[in-house]
Amino acid sequence: MKVSRLSVTKSQLEVGTACVTAGHPLGAQVGADILRRGGNAVDAAVATAFAMAVVEPFMSGLAGGGSMLIHRPRTGASIALDFNVEAPRRAHARMYRLAEGRSSDLFPWRAVDGDANVHGHLAVAVPGSVAGLALALERWGTLDLRDAVAPAARLARRGVPVDWYLGGVTAMYAEELARFPEAARTYLRDGRWPPRPDHLAPGDRVRYPALARSLELIGKEGPSVFYRGAIGEAIEAELRRGGGIVDRTDLGRYRVRVSEPLAGDYRGVTLLGMPGATGCVTALEMLNILECFDPGPDPVAGCAAHLRAEALRIAFEDRLRWLGDPTRIDAPWTALAGKAYARAVAAGIRPDGRRHARRRVDPWRFGDRRGATRPAKPLAGSTADCTTHVCAVDRERTLVSLTHTAVSLFGSKVVVPETGLLLSNGMIWFDPEPGRPNSIEAGKRPLVNMTPFLALRDGAPYLAVGAPGGRRIVSAVPQVLANMIDGVLGPQAAVEAPRLHTEGGTVDVDDRLSSAALSDLRRRGHQIVPLTETYSSFYFARPQAIEVTRRGLTAGVDHLRPATAMGF
Repeated sequence: MKVSRLSVTKSQLEVGTACVTAGHPLGAQVGADILRRGGNAVDAAVATAFAMAVVEPFMSGLAGGGSMLIHRPRTGASIALDFNVEAPRRAHARMYRLAEGRSSDLFPWRAVDGDANVHGHLAVAVPGSVAGLALALERWGTLDLRDAVAPAARLARRGVPVDWYLGGVTAMYAEELARFPEAARTYLRDGRWPPRPDHLAPGDRVRYPALARSLELIGKEGPSVFYRGAIGEAIEAELRRGGGIVDRTDLGRYRVRVSEPLAGDYRGVTLLGMPGATGCVTALEMLNILECFDPGPDPVAGCAAHLRAEALRIAFEDRLRWLGDPTRIDAPWTALAGKAYARAVAAGIRPDGRRHARRRVDPWRFGDRRGATRPAKPLAGSTADCTTHVCAVDRERTLVSLTHTAVSLFGSKVVVPETGLLLSNGMIWFDPEPGRPNSIEAGKRPLVNMTPFLALRDGAPYLAVGAPGGRRIVSAVPQVLANMIDGVLGPQAAVEAPRLHTEGGTVDVDDRLSSAALSDLRRRGHQIVPLTETYSSFYFARPQAIEVTRRGLTAGVDHLRPATAMGF
């Protein structure tokens, strides 16, 4: 039986001087304009991140968190900025009443009574976005903060035309938003209906005047106004009113963690990722396992797909078993990111055979100190919503990869009156059951999905890559890297290539994979779930990548959403 199929692609951008990628053309335009005016990649990435909080408000915001990598070839310095959310002082491991079953939202943790960790005031963690973006600009940018936020403030004040993407996502969440009066006033037409896309004449134009004022105030007074000034007072007042526990003391104590990146390599290419409780150590583990095998001529053929499924299964089981905030728990970090452990677990994979019942290898044998925290049970299932990503490369070939998030779509659904600030639901990242590596603890940062990477080839800038898309970011980014390094694909082809995702159970597979590859996976014992990714689905993450070549820059972005690469 033959059937017609939709086939969608985007052209690969090729430019000579500088480039930015973002999840929306208006965001990419902000970054590209700054690069054209002589700003560097950090300036462009920060200004784009502020703008994305306006044009894609359901994905990121000023009251969220993020991870940012910078590589400066002029000095050879590489920097990792962790400005993710953290648990407030009054948070504790038993702060939520547990319910039966599993949550149906972003993470299938044990269910919480009333979904109190998913939406509402008690789901709000201490935000890091403004602190992180401002610090990056201050230390490694050239723009004043006022100039970096100005494009976002103009967009918020003048308004954004409603495209199919904004209209469709808002419609998906209109019922939830309507339960929160300030969110309904901010994002819904007449507080009840999703805005009309501009192709349905007359279309709507959404404006956020309160958010514009907050952006302008941050530009004028700096991040202190958010953490210790008038905006912080408004956040505290709204959370106190709704039963939340973040206050100005929590805000005032927040600090960005600055460190060297997590360093690794894949088939001779140096990889720089976010250290600690991010997706990068898991992605690096997957790549280290894949490196033990011949990649073959086709990175998405049956045998290659089998190896990816096996490597990802092992890496994700380790992730959910061991990882949490490295300042609070002991985990086998060196082993999970290292080659020796990868070789040991790869010995149990049959490249030409069936799915193997994993032979457990003790990672503590590979150079780490054993901790006492009880490991979490591996979980199955996830959704792939939330988050935005920005890549930027300037004329000096400074590389930036920045992932920024409100966590779930529209975060906590709580908007602070008079500020336009949507608060993220960062507490959903924590396991609500006590005694786990990722359980709640005051001041602790959660295990996050962000997986930004930079890559160097022979010491020279080569690649910036990352993605939005929930837990499936962690599987998408290493597959894009393998597509480019093993398959010698350009960034657009590498981003568009069919991918798979598993966390130890079933294997979700993009059904654009060939029928022969799907049959081969079944024959090898994988329980596969073929999925059709469309404009409105979130089955897989949505990567972006900028490659530095001898002739200039090439860029690839997700082909099904408004993601855009722009440069000159």
